[in-house]
Amino acid sequence: MDMAKTAAAPLAPGTIRHPTHGAFKGHLLPGCFFLIWGTYWLLSVFRLHFRSSEKKPFKSRAWYPFLWPKSVPIEPLLKVVFPFIGINGELWAGHDHYRHLYEPDGHFTEHHLQDWQHSAMYLAFLLAGLIDLMAYYTQLPAGIDQGALAMAYVIEGLLFSFHLRGDLLDVEIHTLLVITIFLTAIVIFAEIQHNSNVLLSALRPILVIMQGVWFVQAAFILFRDNYAWDPDYMGSSMMVPVLYVTWFMAVMFISLMVYLGMNLYYQKVKKTYRPLSTYTNNSKNTEAGPFTADLDSAEEV
Repeated sequence: MDMAKTAAAPLAPGTIRHPTHGAFKGHLLPGCFFLIWGTYWLLSVFRLHFRSSEKKPFKSRAWYPFLWPKSVPIEPLLKVVFPFIGINGELWAGHDHYRHLYEPDGHFTEHHLQDWQHSAMYLAFLLAGLIDLMAYYTQLPAGIDQGALAMAYVIEGLLFSFHLRGDLLDVEIHTLLVITIFLTAIVIFAEIQHNSNVLLSALRPILVIMQGVWFVQAAFILFRDNYAWDPDYMGSSMMVPVLYVTWFMAVMFISLMVYLGMNLYYQKVKKTYRPLSTYTNNSKNTEAGPFTADLDSAEEV
């Protein structure tokens, strides 16, 4: 009865109904993270492609080295550190007490389960980072680092797919996010078999950027008072897929412009030119790591 009364309570003037789960920052922060990560990957893929040669053909990888220091696996380290901080933030920091999993009567603590779901997602990326480090310093089967990264996205997608609840607007937004996440995982799995395909390697960061864009967009749709996104108005949910595909086309077009800009730079300044069909690696590797030999193909710009 209390819930019915709460649902029927009038909203303050100038406000609309917002989801009871999640928060603005909870969508904005991961969105910014995926935007930065995807942009870094996109630039790294194009840069590696333009610096490829017959002796050092293009080959996709689970992570890409920073310009400096090249001998330190910065990205895998960040992939371990950031999720570790995220897990602590979900389960401990910022709360009055540890987000325990069980109630005294033996039931799961329902209002803590979302924190545990997010922590499981962070753990998947943390493990992918650890596998990156092991592949860097030891000998592991080829593609295991990319496989671990793909599985991290599969786990993220699974957790979000069981997160689909609320009104139609909320469900549609998160369904499109889940589709983007699973597409990212599929592309990474495909990269294992086709590691010389530049277009396929570029599609991964494009999807990650789109995931970041959509996280940020979801924050502004679901947690800001804008009558255009009133969840009780059917037009709001009808507009969601239109906005999604518009953003997708924008990300694709901007990525193409970045490619053309880098192509012009390497052609005019560096006096090199690499069409997409040039210097691909058709051979299959039998092992991954140590990674240091591959880092030579990412020399200074």
